[in-house]
Amino acid sequence: MRCRSLNRGPTAAVRQPIPVYTMSKYRVRFASKRTLPFSHDLQAPVCALSLNTSKSRSSGRGQRSRSGCRECRQRRVKCDETFPVCKRCQRRGSVCQPVPPTSQWLLETPWLGDHCRASVSPVLDINGSVNPHLIRYWLERMSRIMTLDPDNNCMSFPILRYFSVSPSLIYVIQCVSAAHEQYFQQQKMATSLEQRGKALSSLRAELETQTVPLAYSLLTLLMLGMSSSWITPSPSDYGREHLIAARAVANLVLEQAASQDEELTHLTMGFHVYWDMACSFCLDPLDQPTSQRSSLAKYVKAMRHKFHNITAHSMDLYFMLGQLGRYCRLLVEGGGRDLAYEALAEQNLLDYESAESERPAKLLTVAFRKHGLLLLYRFSGRTRDSNTLPVDAGPVAQIEAELTIRGLALDILDLLQKTETDSPYLNLHTIPVLNAGAELTSLDTEERKLVREQLTAIYSTNRLVPTLWVIDLLEELWATNDAGVTKITWLELMIRKNWRLRIG
Repeated sequence: MRCRSLNRGPTAAVRQPIPVYTMSKYRVRFASKRTLPFSHDLQAPVCALSLNTSKSRSSGRGQRSRSGCRECRQRRVKCDETFPVCKRCQRRGSVCQPVPPTSQWLLETPWLGDHCRASVSPVLDINGSVNPHLIRYWLERMSRIMTLDPDNNCMSFPILRYFSVSPSLIYVIQCVSAAHEQYFQQQKMATSLEQRGKALSSLRAELETQTVPLAYSLLTLLMLGMSSSWITPSPSDYGREHLIAARAVANLVLEQAASQDEELTHLTMGFHVYWDMACSFCLDPLDQPTSQRSSLAKYVKAMRHKFHNITAHSMDLYFMLGQLGRYCRLLVEGGGRDLAYEALAEQNLLDYESAESERPAKLLTVAFRKHGLLLLYRFSGRTRDSNTLPVDAGPVAQIEAELTIRGLALDILDLLQKTETDSPYLNLHTIPVLNAGAELTSLDTEERKLVREQLTAIYSTNRLVPTLWVIDLLEELWATNDAGVTKITWLELMIRKNWRLRIG
């Protein structure tokens, strides 16, 4: 049945009563072979919800086909399509740029059946604002790198429900899709930048007219900020203005309890916490850190057991690490130590118990907890259960402190190596891999090789150029420290290079 067009502009659309949906009713299962595939006509309505079948995560291993990674196609050789790094690229030691696998999905969503014609499909014709190709690309490809559970992904089809409320969200999704499809190559960013400009303009209008609830605008704001470092050609833009604005808007959203869409609130808060943690090393000391007594601090404590696409059940841990990252940045910039905070942070990390049940999630949580301790000991100079600096504690204590740090680094890398390379949890490895990898010495040749391979696999999975910058940063750090003149930390080197690298 054809979906009827809606010949109204974005302003008229947002004045309609906002439908309330319950995301907990969303469920995805794999479709049977008899399910009709998604129409090849990119103008087909989104009501058709089964997608083209491609290889599952494991079925492509050891097989050859006409398609394959970008490197093999350029060399005109057959690719075995091992995901995320094919065997030929492994042997060559080159970066693999594969076509991410998709799954044939069948959605069972009561809200979609009831509201498809009324609220989802008509938005595809709002003043021509929707590019069906880019939206389909988002649903099939891009949204999959933004979730830990591809089969229950609230960033895929469920996000369509917000289109009729917030037109700016349409543009920012198309912006990110266009950039990701072109591997974020600067010479092919025209469409992405055009969509980004429209998203900024629409968001500004939404905020000025207050016709869109803040929670909807916050989602656009977060996506604009998070994608800043993906789209810019140098490691200098981490979305500072968006991050500071999102911090203020997030607290306003939490204070408006009566008007909250609980699922949307949870989605935006989790993204904000992760992004804040990933950017914490970029923030200048003058940027006000998040208060322990903020509404957000209370929210993450209360919601640690509720699953989130990015933070899983560990939102409170990422919130804690965001505060610690800002503290480390302050120390590197010459700020004074706060011994009370260090003691509290150390105890919280030592006592932290994972709420995860899945093995990859548990491993990642333990790795991030050890990553926090490594940050604390390396950048504050704190030794375990002590407020003294290693340089003041004598040579024996200094050696013990270095052994503790090295032990944490090797533990982190060992934990992360246990994650399968085709697991969605791989996308969250960049931060702890950088922190732990920076501790490897010239004798750790095999460990350094594994770090390079892991970061390369992460890039092949998500195509995010900052992952390659992390490799460059580590290579320069290793070369500098191997020379033996002076030893420098990865954060000190990043600041010296005037990089503002959003990690992860």
